[in-house]
Amino acid sequence: MFASCMNLGNLRFSALKDIAKNLVPATASRTLPRSMWTLPSSRPAQEAVITFDDVKDAERASSCILPTTWVDCPLVGSSQYNHDTYIFEFGLPDGKSLDLPTCACLLVRAFDKEGKEAVRPYTPISNNAMLGKFQLMIKVYEQGVVSQYCKNMKIGDVLSFKHITFNCKIRYPFGKKSITMCGGGSGITPMYQALQCLIDTPGDETDITLLLGNKSKADILLKDELDGMVARSNGRLKIVHVLSDANSLPNDWTGETGFIDKAKIEKYAYPAAPDTCVFVCGVPQMYEMLCGPRTEKEVKEGSILAQLGYDASMVAKF
Repeated sequence: MFASCMNLGNLRFSALKDIAKNLVPATASRTLPRSMWTLPSSRPAQEAVITFDDVKDAERASSCILPTTWVDCPLVGSSQYNHDTYIFEFGLPDGKSLDLPTCACLLVRAFDKEGKEAVRPYTPISNNAMLGKFQLMIKVYEQGVVSQYCKNMKIGDVLSFKHITFNCKIRYPFGKKSITMCGGGSGITPMYQALQCLIDTPGDETDITLLLGNKSKADILLKDELDGMVARSNGRLKIVHVLSDANSLPNDWTGETGFIDKAKIEKYAYPAAPDTCVFVCGVPQMYEMLCGPRTEKEVKEGSILAQLGYDASMVAKF
């Protein structure tokens, strides 16, 4: 299902107007309205010609087509997913896959209204079978520089991406008998990336439990896709939803409430052992409580996972 490392060769882009014409999906894409946020690096589609020629020999951290230096990709499609989340599609050279390892993410560079740079990591929700483009699911925050920047892009505007070694996390096949996933909000994206391999690769027998925290049921991302994975997993995938807003709970809610805490880890996670792993992705407070900062490989002393016997070889921070 996933593309192998490709021969990059001569990856010249055609004009962005041709990319927009050829790569916008059959479902109608819409141009999102601009606001006070400026796009200092955007260029008119009819004038811009983006090429990978300048970076074809650049360093690469993995099989990913994107180098470790910044390269621009055009916005070729966008759609609103729910009340605060969008799916953005960015163009690649025609017929080429992003070829991103699982699990790995991309760095995105954007600018605030004063032109100050901001860099954030995002994990694509598209897999390597998608050619000519890739998809990011981004939750838009009121004060989120990168998310606001993306929301206000127009078709043909460009965004800078790169892929570095630090953003190559544990790689599939993971070599574990069982995996517990702890995701919060849009932290589902690296879990979803991994699940596409774990569930859809013939012969994979890994058992997986996903603990997924959200504020309300309306905030759950990729729910239909996750339900489909459960249905075709032959019992290997179990999902436990955890909602934190007690005032928004549906009357028929049968999932957990509160947060992904020690009691829920003890109840649902696979016990600490050499043949298991816990994946963690969410807001900084979630890392601090469960395992310590995502920038530190070690499991923080006194954190929930440390208390339960997990060490760095059993935890992957995304």
